Amino acid sequence: MDKYLITGGGGFIGTNLVLELIKGENKVIIIDSVEYAAMPENFSTLIDFVYYRDKKNEFSIGKEFIIKRKKHLERRIKEKRCNIKNKLEKFYKSDERLIFIKGNLLDSSLIDTLTDGIDYIVHLAAETHVDRSILFPERFIFSDIVGTFVLYNTIKEKKFKKIVHISTDEIYGPAINRNFKEEDLLMPTNPYSASKASADRIAYSYYKMFHLPIVIARPSNNYGPYQFPEKFIPLITIKALRDEEMPIYGDGRQRRDWLFVKDTVYGIKILLEKGIPGEVYNISGRSEIENIDVARKVLKILGKPEKLIKFIKDRPGHDIRYGMEDNKIREIGFKNNTEFDEGLNYTVNWYKNNREWWEKILRENKDFKEFYDKWYNKR
Repeated sequence: MDKYLITGGGGFIGTNLVLELIKGENKVIIIDSVEYAAMPENFSTLIDFVYYRDKKNEFSIGKEFIIKRKKHLERRIKEKRCNIKNKLEKFYKSDERLIFIKGNLLDSSLIDTLTDGIDYIVHLAAETHVDRSILFPERFIFSDIVGTFVLYNTIKEKKFKKIVHISTDEIYGPAINRNFKEEDLLMPTNPYSASKASADRIAYSYYKMFHLPIVIARPSNNYGPYQFPEKFIPLITIKALRDEEMPIYGDGRQRRDWLFVKDTVYGIKILLEKGIPGEVYNISGRSEIENIDVARKVLKILGKPEKLIKFIKDRPGHDIRYGMEDNKIREIGFKNNTEFDEGLNYTVNWYKNNREWWEKILRENKDFKEFYDKWYNKR
């Protein structure tokens, strides 16, 4: 039995990773601050409790939180105090597979408690949306940089089998006439990619200084089920499903390499098993395509007209292309099992068949609505 701590496990990649990990004989602890894009209800059939640190610095079973976020749950849990260390001891001895902790990486005492006895860590917790980083860069500094520092500084004396730090292809900056290799310079061009580049190097420094067994993964653009509606593919898919105009930046000629999230999860599992501490591994979907062509494919899958496409003012400093070589991870067994057209068809139909999931976000998530109105209304 292996014990995993997944930071940011309530998010997009985290959800897909956790659902894969609990298929085996594993124990998984999620820590997530449950900001606007985290969805604990993704695990509503698998967990009974969300634990959170209250004002008295004690852990409570989140009765109000559960009822508010998971109204469909039949069970109603009485709120009570609990000792999180005792709860974890019981968890490891029980048949339970998953615990969700509502907490922040800046809480070093919580991190210290949760990492006792853990075998593997996957560090996913981060603010991840470029557009949002332009409006609210300070959030990205605290979450991506300071949060990463507190995590690794707190656990620097502990022993783990492996830690996988999730970075991004965007830290290389625009790939105009070449694909980047792992040893290339990092030249991020927006607050999001700059914060991720900083976190990437913090992770490496704690490998060098304290020999934490950190492996760094740099995946390309992810897509798939459970992705928050602010991101490109779910955004244009939902717009098309609602027969609304699909916003496309500039002329739509920006090129991205797309990686299906289940292939990202497979890559993470490969690195947990075979990744060498201190090494960086690019993970590419080898599916490069222009944004405008992605939009056309979505419309074709849904049988919608191309007149829904609306070209809008481009965002500042928009990188025209990202591209990486990923032979290094393929040499240790990785391959992307999902071609882009197959993955896109699966993803679009997931949103089509799970309207309740995203309609609730559009209806109830004030943070998403405020961002969307502020960012898109004047474009």
